[in-house]
Amino acid sequence: MSSPFDKPTIESRLSVRGAKWHRDAPDIIPLWLADPDFPLCPEIKQTLRDAVEEEFTVYGSDAKARESMSVKIKRDNKIDVPASQIMLTQGVTPGMWLAARHATRPGDEIIVTDPMYYPFVSQTQVAQTHTVRWNLDVDDGYRFDIEKLKGLISPKTKLIYVCNPHNPAGRVMTKDELKGVADVAVDNGIYVYVDELWEDILNDGRKHISLASLNPEIADLTISGWGFSKCWSVPGLQAGYLAATNDVIFESLKKHAYGVLRGTNNMGKALAPVICSGKLDYWKKDMNKYLGEVRGLVTKRLTEMGDITVPHLEGTYLMFPRFNYGLSSDELDRVFMKEAKVSFNKGVVFGPKADGHMRILTATSKGIMNEALDRIEKVIPILEKMAK
Repeated sequence: MSSPFDKPTIESRLSVRGAKWHRDAPDIIPLWLADPDFPLCPEIKQTLRDAVEEEFTVYGSDAKARESMSVKIKRDNKIDVPASQIMLTQGVTPGMWLAARHATRPGDEIIVTDPMYYPFVSQTQVAQTHTVRWNLDVDDGYRFDIEKLKGLISPKTKLIYVCNPHNPAGRVMTKDELKGVADVAVDNGIYVYVDELWEDILNDGRKHISLASLNPEIADLTISGWGFSKCWSVPGLQAGYLAATNDVIFESLKKHAYGVLRGTNNMGKALAPVICSGKLDYWKKDMNKYLGEVRGLVTKRLTEMGDITVPHLEGTYLMFPRFNYGLSSDELDRVFMKEAKVSFNKGVVFGPKADGHMRILTATSKGIMNEALDRIEKVIPILEKMAK
């Protein structure tokens, strides 16, 4: 029996409305947006049908959604937080903004890894704070060097942004790394916002550890954010949620959100109980197995086709290879778009240290991925010529 994850084709994806496959010309394979090509889990599709049949399009309570999230957070994330201290959000990005609003004032400093999912940096700018970059080194396996972090702390440091599993580096932070962040935050009284959106996309049997689960002291300083989009192929619903065990922090978040943020849509609310129940874990397991096969395919082919450093993908389905040809991300992008007809995310948008990298979505079928890799391989001689 063939895997449902192996069914997408270029033709089938072009027949579906969506930004990823229709931003560029139809002859370009889009691997730039973290929007999986996979079909919906059958139970999710049925839940959405049921919500429409019920005509759940009126103003609706989010109480059942938050109650299911509280159970899930306690079971899976090992954080005991009541439903009253969970907030539904339009994806995870509003949580970044709320954390900055709570923790900082103009002129303060927020620590952000480099590379890092770029909305984190944009939120430091919106908050009129200074971005302090905690550099991660691809040649060091993107290790989270806690001594480097300690060296960045100043009296103006009010917030640390953490993304785990990490976008775009693909790292799953170890318990020791998380404990190091926790110790720095607790010792200096610094708030932490941790984006755990990718908690379900894990490789090699790795386990996700939530920062706020380590001890009550770090929980007291942490705002944690999650969502459904990456694992469950529903990014268009923008269904996110956040929690804080510290009721003073949570009341502050509610105050800043009041009149500005309005939670998420009813489809997201309807999905929450079924996703958070754990009854769909079979789909998650099968998807991770397939993603592991695609990861192996991409790693092997990229490594063999040219001078390309491919970091080991521990979590997420976003590879972040470095093309070692002395070219900028902009130059690489022009070649891949014009000559290979493949679109990636330019590495430099994730931070200055990521110039020369490209972020590649791997949540697609092997057929689509092999076609994209064939196209990439054909333009390697162009990159080699440009490097001379």
